[in-house]
Amino acid sequence: MVPSEPQGKVALQWAGVSVAFGDRTVLHEVDLQVRQGETLALVGESGSGKTLCCMAALGLLPKGGTLTHGRITGPGGTWACGAGGDVVPIPRGRQVTMVFQEPMTSLNPTMRCGAQLSEVIRRHSAVTAEAAREQVLALFEEVQLTDPERAYSAYPHTLSGGQKQRVLIAMALANSPEIILADEPTTALDSTLRAELLDLIAEIQRKRGLALVLVTHDMDVVERAADRLAVLYRGKVVEQGDAKTVLGQPQHPYTLGLLACRVPKTGRPSPLPVLADFLAGGGTQPDPAAGEISPPAEGQPLLLEVRGAGKTYPGSQVPALAGVDLQLAEGGTLGVVGGSGCGKTTLARAILGLHRLDTGTIQLAGKSVHENTAEHIRHIRSNVGLVFQDPRAALNPTRRVGDAIREVLVRWGSEKAQAQQEAERLVQAVGLDVDALERKPDAFSGGQRQRIVIARALAANPKLLICDEAVAALDVSVQAQVLNLLVELRAKRHLALLFISHDLGVVRYLCDSTMVMDQGRVVERGISDQLWATPSHDVTRRLKSAGGGAIA
Repeated sequence: MVPSEPQGKVALQWAGVSVAFGDRTVLHEVDLQVRQGETLALVGESGSGKTLCCMAALGLLPKGGTLTHGRITGPGGTWACGAGGDVVPIPRGRQVTMVFQEPMTSLNPTMRCGAQLSEVIRRHSAVTAEAAREQVLALFEEVQLTDPERAYSAYPHTLSGGQKQRVLIAMALANSPEIILADEPTTALDSTLRAELLDLIAEIQRKRGLALVLVTHDMDVVERAADRLAVLYRGKVVEQGDAKTVLGQPQHPYTLGLLACRVPKTGRPSPLPVLADFLAGGGTQPDPAAGEISPPAEGQPLLLEVRGAGKTYPGSQVPALAGVDLQLAEGGTLGVVGGSGCGKTTLARAILGLHRLDTGTIQLAGKSVHENTAEHIRHIRSNVGLVFQDPRAALNPTRRVGDAIREVLVRWGSEKAQAQQEAERLVQAVGLDVDALERKPDAFSGGQRQRIVIARALAANPKLLICDEAVAALDVSVQAQVLNLLVELRAKRHLALLFISHDLGVVRYLCDSTMVMDQGRVVERGISDQLWATPSHDVTRRLKSAGGGAIA
């Protein structure tokens, strides 16, 4: 698809770019461009070619990847050209640079942050160590790190997620590039940090006149930050143009599907639409409302009760939990939201018996979770399943899926033959074929892997499923599939859900009630629709104004 004519200087352009691995073409004649001072958003499912477009522009194609057709042109001329064309050296690190999604995998954990930036600066310019240090401190001020001197001498693990991402942005700016490629830079951040980071990037972009290519699966980020939007599907650009126009008047069935798969701003229709509805129907809007998610009937037995939970980590003056109370009935759903470091994950770990409380009690299905005996540990593990944020990290890549599920079943008393039958039933229950048991995790998509993690979590037949950012890293279309699955499993198994998330729209849609935390305390709680419609606490209002999901 040929882009519209630019209105200013083109900073970076892909012209008919194709990339292949052996005889398999994965990018098909991609035409894209981004102008100086402009933000181009690339959206699409995992594997659609978004990141590959950026890696091709950097000359960092994965092993076996080849640019077979077209050319990539930017500052200084054409630096990547298919079919044997002439090229100039790729100016990565100087004129074009990249910010990656996960800062902890991008920063060297054994080097102080200041030393890492100084190394980048001195590799590309002949400056003294002292001059490089001064440049690093100036960059840390520009990205609004509150204490540049501390950040300079800090190791990455001592900084928060938002601080580490600011360090990465400073590193990307170190040699005054003209183009920044940002690959999901806000996915792992809570809504307030996400808003702050997007505002920061926009401010730096205006000040420096940078061109920005933003890879994201978050349509709310696109609405907020993008000037132009390109939609990729199976390595092809299927639609592109002014971001507001494409979002407001999508033409391609795939774009229609991506937008429709998002949780609605009001109501709780179930099931949510999925991409297959649109691709099969040629873009006709399906009717998703087979019903509405409804809360469990009143008077259900209490499954989980937390009273006065308090926890302070050694060496810290600030409590991670301070007098937290909650109740969750069988079959109920509770969303837990708040900024990074508010205590959400500490609370989940305490419920799982992984953190011993300093004060307070936790009762799960009638028993304390902190007796620390073999019987009580068995009680917790038989009643609670856990679904992590990253399904790839949660599964052993060397083991078949069936082995991972059968291991849990055998541990809970199933004979081997019975475990095989139960494993088959579980993978079918999460929407996968039985032959999935014989494959390894890397043979599946992100959404399929998350289904496998859910199947494994259900193997002990728990009454409570704790989901810690279980859909945060998923494409919007895959997210809809997983949410549909959770709603279905809740109804069929009478499961209770404790859903930890920074996506407020997902929490409002999925959870009957919501609990807002800040600095280890519960600052507001209530029925989800009512709480987000009329928040009363400053923290809740700040979360809502920052975004982080579809909230009316």
